[in-house]
Amino acid sequence: MGLIGTILAVVGGIALFVFWIMTLIKQFKSNDTLWGVLTIFFAILAPIWCFMKGHKSLGMKFVIAFVLYLIGFALLGGSGALVPPQM
Repeated sequence: MGLIGTILAVVGGIALFVFWIMTLIKQFKSNDTLWGVLTIFFAILAPIWCFMKGHKSLGMKFVIAFVLYLIGFALLGGSGALVPPQM
C-alpha cells in the first residue's frame, strides 16, 4: 500500500503543480494581475478563481488532482502504521 500511496501522492502533486501553473497563465492573460499575484502566495485561490471565472474543466481537474494527492498521503500514512516495530 505504501508504493500505491507514494505513486498517487506524486502523480497528484505533479498534477496540482501543472494545473496551478496553467491557472496562473490564464489569470495573467485575462488581466487579473491581483488574482495572479495572490495565487502565487496562496495556492488555494487557483481553483476558486477557476470556478468564479467559468473555467470549470480546469477547476474540476484541480479538485480531482487534490483528491488523488490526499488519497495517496492517506495510503502512505496508513501503510506506515501497519509496519511492526523493529527490535
